[in-house]
Amino acid sequence: MDGSARLRTTLEDLRALIATARPLARIEHVALAEALGRVLAAPVVARAPVPARPLARRAGFAVASAETLGAGPYAPLPLSRAVPVRAGAALPEGTDAVLAEEEAGSFGCAVQALAAVAPGENALAAGSELAAGETVLDAGARLTARALGAAAAAGLSEVAVRPRPRIAVSLDGPAGAMLRAAAGPALTNDTDGADVVIHPSDGLPRLACRPLEDASLARDGERWRLGLPQTAAAWLGWVALALPLLARLEGRSSPPPSPARLAGRVASAVGVADLVLVALDGALARPLASPDLPTWRAVAHAHGFVEIPPASEGIAEGGEVVVTPFA
Repeated sequence: MDGSARLRTTLEDLRALIATARPLARIEHVALAEALGRVLAAPVVARAPVPARPLARRAGFAVASAETLGAGPYAPLPLSRAVPVRAGAALPEGTDAVLAEEEAGSFGCAVQALAAVAPGENALAAGSELAAGETVLDAGARLTARALGAAAAAGLSEVAVRPRPRIAVSLDGPAGAMLRAAAGPALTNDTDGADVVIHPSDGLPRLACRPLEDASLARDGERWRLGLPQTAAAWLGWVALALPLLARLEGRSSPPPSPARLAGRVASAVGVADLVLVALDGALARPLASPDLPTWRAVAHAHGFVEIPPASEGIAEGGEVVVTPFA
């Protein structure tokens, strides 16, 4: 490796620059149905107790538990009030427990208790799931399907979320098509209004990282500019640089790397970091392409990449690595 590589910007330098990015100040309000995957800008707080009233946990008869005291199969007790309820139904006023159908008998038109039930038995107390004013989700939480269910239970129909960074992509050819697809709904054609502009690199080697030698990252006021090659290597630039930057701007964490062992030896050049495309087979990471020549086929079949640090000459087969995932 040319000794001039040691004078180039390192991948760690760019990561330190990315670490200075702060979440965008804008706030959006979106319906729960459209909020999957978004990041909360404000806590979700329960507006009222959940459930608002005691609920039946099983089908049977809503009863006043005090009336069942001492009841048994050979000592049935008539009930002044026994209202049929299904699971999930609210208990009527004056009742505080559910008598199972098999524990109830009949005497004429009256229902009899054949077993005693305690207060709250077979019932869900008011406010037992959420108290009014209780924080359900903290700001900064990423909204999964489970989190959206909790927000709906808290009485919300919409949530305040951090905006997705707006991304403009000016790369041509397959690389441009790939990154525009990856940007998804965050893609914009308004370069001036974009938070991140991904443009073609100028071909000058400035980064001590293969295959991203000509990649660049700079802050232009409130806008970030990322230069990437118009080759298959653009995908590694997207995952290694663009995704961590977008995560910082949206105020969320990046996916954690996965531990694995190499299924084959990988050689590396001292003085530069090497990003190696790998396919995962359980805990094995199979190298797909050399770090200086990632192919479109390798990009299509890879599950992530392994980073070999600048001081290393490579990693032997069976060596322990961490894989940065693509999804």
